Amino acid sequence: MAPFAPTARPTAWAIATLAAAAGATACTGKTLALGDRDPRPYHFEVPQIVTELRSDSRTDNPTLTADLLEIFFTSDRPGGSGGGDVWSARRSDLLHPFSPPTAVTEVNTSTFETSSAISADGLTLWFGSDRPGGVGSTDIWAASRPTRSAAWMTPINVDALNTAVEDIPRPPGQHNLVMPLSSKTATAAVYQTFFAARASAGAPFGTPVLLSALAQPDKSTVDGFLTDDGLTLFYSSAPAVAPADATVNDAGMPTADLFVAFRRSVDEVLWLVQPLDDLNTPGDERDPFLTPDGKTLYFTSDRDGALNIYTASVKPR
Repeated sequence: MAPFAPTARPTAWAIATLAAAAGATACTGKTLALGDRDPRPYHFEVPQIVTELRSDSRTDNPTLTADLLEIFFTSDRPGGSGGGDVWSARRSDLLHPFSPPTAVTEVNTSTFETSSAISADGLTLWFGSDRPGGVGSTDIWAASRPTRSAAWMTPINVDALNTAVEDIPRPPGQHNLVMPLSSKTATAAVYQTFFAARASAGAPFGTPVLLSALAQPDKSTVDGFLTDDGLTLFYSSAPAVAPADATVNDAGMPTADLFVAFRRSVDEVLWLVQPLDDLNTPGDERDPFLTPDGKTLYFTSDRDGALNIYTASVKPR
């Protein structure tokens, strides 16, 4: 599946024009070598399931705090409020597994919660929900806590990011100034990715701006993860309607693949796109999250049956 060609997956860099990146400010990045050289492609070791978080129920949308000691995800597993819930788990250090996960009861309801996105400092949690009181069918909500050991406060609707249709968040990137959220505003059929920028980490987000280079009316661009330098965007993509010979997931929807897009500066109007063929299977691969050191990609896959969380080590580039 390719995000730019209607019939074939790209086998080399695909170049597309991108609208101005949500008014983001310039910064110096380390993801790419500046100049005329293309970025080096990503390659990965064999993915490994995160065994201690495995479930026979849907488990997806993993994001972690910057110290990698706390993970948030969504799941239909028993013990939640029903309809899909936000869960979390902790570990004492990077050499030990996560503790048994627990439902984040302060933010869960009997309705649908999805796409949990924890801030780097672990003090803000964004998520999607179709609970009453929102703007559209699924809205972006946010909860905060004063410390990592404190309870979450009552979630609030982030109305500046929401529309009358479905909107879901991802963790902010580009030094915590830009959120790569997804919405169905651009098309009734599929999600597209938008950048919402803010002036500082504590400021409200501005109006989301569509990433037109990655937008197609018949393919989704969703699950965006923007690196801290703002130069690399991981995402997943799937066609709106599966071809006759295509694989579908348990819900009968076309399966998604993982991609990564690069640019040389935050003011760049070109993206270079690579499918992550080391990770993609005929099944569903989505929800990418790269650790701050750039060494490990967390993502979701149903390669072993149910959707679960996997990690893959990045090979030296």
